[in-house]
Amino acid sequence: MNFSWAENYPEVHKVCTLFNLNELSSPLKYSYKSLQGFLQDGPQCGLVALAMYTGNPTRESIQALFESATKKGYTYNGEMFSAQNMADLAKSQLKSTAVDLYSGLLNTDEIKEMLLHGCNLLVPYDSDKDNSPCQQNGHKAHWAAICGAVQTQQDFYVLARHGKARNVAVWKLSELSASNAQLNEVGVYQKAPDIQFKLPDGGIDGPLGLKCKSVILKDCL
Repeated sequence: MNFSWAENYPEVHKVCTLFNLNELSSPLKYSYKSLQGFLQDGPQCGLVALAMYTGNPTRESIQALFESATKKGYTYNGEMFSAQNMADLAKSQLKSTAVDLYSGLLNTDEIKEMLLHGCNLLVPYDSDKDNSPCQQNGHKAHWAAICGAVQTQQDFYVLARHGKARNVAVWKLSELSASNAQLNEVGVYQKAPDIQFKLPDGGIDGPLGLKCKSVILKDCL
C-alpha cells in the first residue's frame, strides 16, 4: 500500500495506515484542507462543523456561534435543521469564503469536480453507530464538514470532520449522498427525549430543511 500522497497531512496518513485503507492507496486525484477536530457537547453538530471550518473550534467560539444562531431564530439548543439557515450563518462568519446553498444529490460529476478543485461542504446526513453515513429516515441526523476528496480507479471518497470523533473520517461519496437524500423526519434525541427542537417550516424534508441540501464553501484567494 502506498500512502505517500498523504504524508503532508499527518491526520489523513494516520487513518490510512491505522485502518489499512487500501482503497486509498495511490489515488488518481485528491484534494484536502486540514481542519482541527473538536468534540461536540450536546446537539450542536452543525455549529461544531462550522467552527471547525473557521479554523477556531473552541468552547468559546462555538458558544458565540450558538448565541448568533439563537439571536437569528435558527436554534433552541444548538441544533441546525435548516441548511438554508446554516448557509446564512456561515456567510455571517466566513468573510473570505464564498458560501452557497446546494440542492440536489451529492454523488454527481459537478460535486466531485468542486471537491477536487478545493471546495468544501457542510453536509447533513444520518450517522450510524460508527458515525458513517447510514439511512435512518433522518432520525440520526448529523452534520459533517467535508474537507477533502480522493478519486481512485474504483470509487470516489470524501474526507470529513465531525463532532463525534477525533479522527478524520473516510466515506464513499455515494453513501453520503444516499444518506443526505433520505432525511425525512427528526428522531428522538436519546440523551434528552423531551427536548424541543427548532424545525423549519415544511419539516426537514421540505425546501428549508436538510433533505438533498448541503452548503458549498469555497475559499476566496
